[in-house]
Amino acid sequence: MPSSTDGRDTRWEDHRTRRRVALVEDTLRAIRKYGAGVGMDDIAVQAGTSKTVIYRHFGDRAGLYAAVVAKVHSYIHSDLRAALALAESGGLATLAHDLADAYLSLVERDPEIYRFVMNPPPASVGRVDPLGGLPEAIGDHVARGVAAHLAAFGRDTACAATWGHGLVGFVRAVADRWMATGQAEPKHELVAYVDAFVRPALAGLDNQPQLQEQR
Repeated sequence: MPSSTDGRDTRWEDHRTRRRVALVEDTLRAIRKYGAGVGMDDIAVQAGTSKTVIYRHFGDRAGLYAAVVAKVHSYIHSDLRAALALAESGGLATLAHDLADAYLSLVERDPEIYRFVMNPPPASVGRVDPLGGLPEAIGDHVARGVAAHLAAFGRDTACAATWGHGLVGFVRAVADRWMATGQAEPKHELVAYVDAFVRPALAGLDNQPQLQEQR
């Protein structure tokens, strides 16, 4: 029979989890309100608490940053879920399309949050991916979808990480240039440009011979 101490520990852990989720949501609101350079004082005010409480839950700004990156990745993950399922059955072109659409949607909807996650605090060096955390996380995600697709067709999966991260890097470059130009073109045009660039290669992928190991 579980002890009362175990029960209290479980309730406390549940409380901590809920509190962390709420603090991350408050941080996102503060970023939207104050911009990507938001300070911890502003975040604390938005959350109705103190910096001490935030540090207690996340350790420091780098810990809070990592939690925000994970949350933003979860948004894009949900948008990519259907595309990843299609990729497993032969839809890599759809995966590329939906990746571009989901990534650029974040930039369009939340430009300050995008700037925030792409600029890690100095204290995060060595703890969070130097490219900002988000591209690395999405790259791993897409690479798994590419690997599943290749495996389903009996192909060598060794290239999956290169292709997955390369595709994310391409979309990231498109997004960064779009940000730099003040989002001059409508998003749907950019997605169409990405489609036009990658679809011919991906559409014929399944008809290409099995990759052979270089000797």
